[in-house]
Amino acid sequence: MHAVLERVVCQIESELGGLDAETAQLHPKDLAYKWSAQQVIEHLVLGYRLTSDALDSRLKKGRLTRDRKRTWLQWSLQLMILTFGKLPQGVPAQTETTPTPHHFAAMNGAQLSRLLRDEIEQMDTLLDGCRRKFGMERVTRHPLLGPLRVDQWRRFHVVHGYHHLNQLRSVMEQVAPAAVPLQLTSKNLVKKMQVPAQRPLA
Repeated sequence: MHAVLERVVCQIESELGGLDAETAQLHPKDLAYKWSAQQVIEHLVLGYRLTSDALDSRLKKGRLTRDRKRTWLQWSLQLMILTFGKLPQGVPAQTETTPTPHHFAAMNGAQLSRLLRDEIEQMDTLLDGCRRKFGMERVTRHPLLGPLRVDQWRRFHVVHGYHHLNQLRSVMEQVAPAAVPLQLTSKNLVKKMQVPAQRPLA
């Protein structure tokens, strides 16, 4: 896997470590419209599959997408996302990448990590194939950004991955908060151990 994608995957995997399947299904504040940890991963996986299908189609046809021109809006979005690394706020996920109930079986953190890595590795293999066949041409279209080169596809998935890494961290903080370590002081040590602060003299 390309190093830029590997870094994102490793950070996501570290967030999923030790997560059980039950907690992975919990919604922040018990609000169903807020994605669970598993749904965040499902969204990423569906995005990788969508990209893989588009790349595989180009390779099988042996030619680039015919429409390789960008609109002014697509150029602006590419500048914002690919150059400055910022995703626009308030843009809903595509229908094809929106998690739906029971599309995937309930999984724990280790299983979600394996699923994520398998899908992104398949996508990256297809990106390598397109790079060898088509060079630095715009190979296929993104639904919002328009036609992208192989390096631009990787850049998009890096920015998109970090965006949802932050979302995943927020979800985990709400559904599985880390235990706060006990700060031992002279006062709470006495209270916790229920011993007198000073032993009487014999």
